Amino acid sequence: MSFQIETLKEHNSGLVKLLTQNLPDMLWVKDRDGTYIYANKALCHGLLMAKSTEEVVGKNDVYFALRERDTHPENPEWHTFGELCFNSDQEVIDNNKSMKFEEFGNVKGKMLYLEVFKAPFYDKDNNILGTVGTGRDITELKMVQLALEEKNQEIQRLNEDLESSVQAEIKKRQDQETIMLHQSRQVVMGEMLESIAHQWRQPLNIIGLASAKLETEYQFFGFKEEDFLSTMALLSTNINLMSNTIDDFRKFLHPYKENSTFVPCTVIEETFHIFEAQFKAFNIVSTYESTLKMGVKGIENEFKQVILILINNAVDAIKENILKGNVKEGKIHIKILQKDKNVLIEISDNGGGISKSIINKVFEAYYTTKGVSSGTGIGLYLAKNIIENRMKGTLSLKNITDGCCFSISIPISINSD
Repeated sequence: MSFQIETLKEHNSGLVKLLTQNLPDMLWVKDRDGTYIYANKALCHGLLMAKSTEEVVGKNDVYFALRERDTHPENPEWHTFGELCFNSDQEVIDNNKSMKFEEFGNVKGKMLYLEVFKAPFYDKDNNILGTVGTGRDITELKMVQLALEEKNQEIQRLNEDLESSVQAEIKKRQDQETIMLHQSRQVVMGEMLESIAHQWRQPLNIIGLASAKLETEYQFFGFKEEDFLSTMALLSTNINLMSNTIDDFRKFLHPYKENSTFVPCTVIEETFHIFEAQFKAFNIVSTYESTLKMGVKGIENEFKQVILILINNAVDAIKENILKGNVKEGKIHIKILQKDKNVLIEISDNGGGISKSIINKVFEAYYTTKGVSSGTGIGLYLAKNIIENRMKGTLSLKNITDGCCFSISIPISINSD
């Protein structure tokens, strides 16, 4: 539909007023220069502060903005709406199409947001004469939206602060656990040295007796070739035994630090071998029940440390129970089996069990029942941390007849045969 500007200016029928004047949305018509040809009451009262719809005709947005600001010289931001409207009017003309905008500014010192639709209109030769527009007050909705955005930003900042705090706490815990792991390894090294001492005691006695025999025969009786060779063979056997012991312990304590798939059964068999001399010295009978060759994922040396900690706890409990006269012979039994998709390891003893009042505390850091001189209180804490945090398994404890039982459950590695 084509129009003529003069015709539009002259045409202001009662039907047009009836259709547009009292609508709650703002309606207007402007020429190419942004001068109003028509405006309804909502625009006059809600945006321009015009006295009537007739006053608007022939004027532009800046006229009303400047007039309103002049009434409040103390506040240059009293009325700023409308000064941006020219930009969007021109954009509609330049693009020659209907467009949607979100326009905002101060009206009477308060922010007003409008959802605006503008479209060009044409003469009979399809030349753009100006723009028509409608605006809807969305201030309340916009305030809610801005409040939500601010709240979301605040939540994001809180999340970032929380993430930083969590990372700092994780780093602190990791540093603490590294120190505790080092302390625990020092304790384990001491216990391993005790095992070496037990392993070497008998060979050293044999070597000492054999050496004394050689010295006596040399001084008083002279050597008989057969006796000399037999004694030298005995010395050589026991020296090799001691050397092999060192190799066994060195291999056992090799600091593997990479995650790998290993067989718990093999690790526990090696650990039992390390403890053989201690078991014999303290009158402990050890039994082992498993043919399971399923693999698990983790750091093998850390798992060895867990088994060492649990067996050492069992040995200490048995020694104390024997001293009290409760049992004459210690017993340690290890059973390995498959349960669902996990390897289940049970280490049980007859060390008298743990009091119900403290059984729930034994896995806490620095909690010990052995006294300051005998225990650090970090062994079981680290054992639980290694199994549950590093190997994604579980470590639990329960009392049984005459003793207690530690249960380790570790997921079977998907790479395991």
